[in-house]
Amino acid sequence: MYTLFFVAPEDISQDLIKLVGPQAHHATAVLRVQIAEMIRLADGSGNWIEGEVIEVAKDFLTVKVKNRGSDREPKVHITLAQALLKGDNQKAALDHLVQAGVETIIPWQADHSVASVDKSEKWREVVIAAARQSRRARIPHVAPMSKLSALIGMRATFDTVIALHESAVQSLSTVKELATAKKLLVIVGPEGGLSNQELDQLMKSEIPLVKLGDPVIRADLAGAIALGGLQVLIGEW
Repeated sequence: MYTLFFVAPEDISQDLIKLVGPQAHHATAVLRVQIAEMIRLADGSGNWIEGEVIEVAKDFLTVKVKNRGSDREPKVHITLAQALLKGDNQKAALDHLVQAGVETIIPWQADHSVASVDKSEKWREVVIAAARQSRRARIPHVAPMSKLSALIGMRATFDTVIALHESAVQSLSTVKELATAKKLLVIVGPEGGLSNQELDQLMKSEIPLVKLGDPVIRADLAGAIALGGLQVLIGEW
C-alpha cells in the first residue's frame, strides 16, 4: 500500500496536486520519495487519490493523479471519551485509538487525571500523524476538552453510552443495545481509575459499566481494546 499524505480538501479534486510544508519535507528528506514513485494523498474526510510523483524539489513535490476513491463510511460511528493521561501514555492512547478505528475523540478531565492542561491542539497533531501511519483517509475528529457531567449530558445524542470499569459485571457482549446502535459513546478513565463520585454519577445516569475481562488493562490501552471488541461485535472487522 502506498505512503499516505494529507492535502487541503480543495486540492484533492485537481489532476496535478502539489504537496508542500512539513509533509513534503518528510517525503523528500526522510522518506526519499523519487520521481515516478506512486503515493496516496487524502483530504482527511475520506477522499483519496493515488498518483505518480512527477516533480521533486527541496520543499515540495508534484503528483499526477492516476486513481481516485474514498474510504467507506463506518457502519457505526464510535466516539471515545478519553480521560487525560500522563505524558507518553496520552500519545500512545491516541495512536492506538486511531488504529482501532475511532471516529471522534473527546478529551475529558477526570478526578484522578494527573494532567490538567487542555492539549486538544496537540492531540490533533498526534491523531493526524497516527491516521497517516495507519493509512486512514478520514482523520478522526478531536473535540474540545470536556467533563464527565457534560459527557453524561450528551447521552441523548447517542444510541448507546457505556463506561469502562474493572469492577463492572457486564462485558461488551452482554450489552444488548450494542447490536443495533449506530452511534456509540465509550467513556474511559485515567490511570487512577474513575473516582467514587464519578461512578455514582454514571450509575445515577443509568450508564452501564462494562469490563473488558479479568486482567487489569492499562489506561492507554483500554480504549483501543474496547474499540477492537466493538468492531468485531458490530461486524466491522
